[in-house]
Amino acid sequence: MGSVVAFGSVRSCAVTTLVLGLAATWPSRTGAPGRRVLVVEADPAGATLAASAGWPAEPGFVSLAAAARRGAEPSLVFEHCQHLPGGAAVLAGPARGDQAKSALVMLAPLLGRLSELDADVLVDCGRLEDTSPVLGLFERAAQRDRTAQSDRESSAVLVTRGRLCDLQAVASWLEAHPAGPRAGLVVVGDGPYPDAEITEALGLPVLGHLPWDPGTPDALVALGASDRRLRMAPLVRAARTLAERLAHDGSFVDPVDEDVARTEQPVAGRRIAVGSRVLRTWRAETVPQANGHAAGRAPGEASR
Repeated sequence: MGSVVAFGSVRSCAVTTLVLGLAATWPSRTGAPGRRVLVVEADPAGATLAASAGWPAEPGFVSLAAAARRGAEPSLVFEHCQHLPGGAAVLAGPARGDQAKSALVMLAPLLGRLSELDADVLVDCGRLEDTSPVLGLFERAAQRDRTAQSDRESSAVLVTRGRLCDLQAVASWLEAHPAGPRAGLVVVGDGPYPDAEITEALGLPVLGHLPWDPGTPDALVALGASDRRLRMAPLVRAARTLAERLAHDGSFVDPVDEDVARTEQPVAGRRIAVGSRVLRTWRAETVPQANGHAAGRAPGEASR
C-alpha cells in the first residue's frame, strides 16, 4: 500500500510550489524499486501545472473523470498522467474552476482509494474552503489511525505564511476543523515567530520551512531537481529536507515540550488572542515614539 500526503492552505499560500518541490526531490524508498511518485493537482479553484509546463489540456482530471464514470480501479489514474522532468507522474487539473470542481465531485470515490496505489501520492488540495470538494479528503488524511496497516502513512500538511494575520486565519480554521494526529505545518517565507511558539499556539508541529525563491518553481517543470542549475537552490534544498522527513517516517512529532518552547520564546512580549488560542509576539508592548511610529513591530507587519 502507498502513502498519501494531502496539502492545503487556509489562505492562498504556495501549496502547488511546495508539492512541486517535494515531487522533484522525493527520495526512493529502500526495498521498493520502481515505486512511483504521483502528484494529484486537486485544487478546486483551477490548476496551473499544465500551463506552467506547456502540457496539453489532456490527459488529466477531465479525461480520467470521463473514463471512470462506470467505476474504476485506482490504477487507472496513471493512464491519465503527464510527467515532470524527474519522472514524477502528475494528474493535472483543469485550469477552469467549474471544470475542476465537477471532476473532483465525480472522482471522489476513486480519490478516496489513492492509498491502494503502490505509490507515494502528494495531493494538492489548494485552499481549504468549507465548500471544497476535497476538504473531506484532507481531513481524513489528518485523522488516519497509525495502527491501521493499510493507511498508516497517510497525513495532512497545512501550508501557511508565518505572519500574524496568516497564523490567525489558521487558528480560526482549526476551531472549525480540528486537526488530527497526522497533521502538521509548513511555514512559507520569513516570519517573526519561532517554531515552538507557533506549535504552542496552534497545537500542530512545524515540519519545515519553505523559503521565498520566486524563480525556482517555474524551473522545476522544465528541469530535474538534480540539475546543477537547481540542485543548490534554496527552495530545492528545503524541499529535499522535508521530503526525506515525510517519506521515510512521516515525522509528525509531538508538540515541543515546555522546556524547549521556553528557550525559544522572546524575553519580553505580550499575548495576542488567536481564536481561543494564544500567540506571543516577538515585540515588547507597543509604546508611542517621538517619530509617531510604534516600537518593536514584527517584521512585515508594520502596516497591517
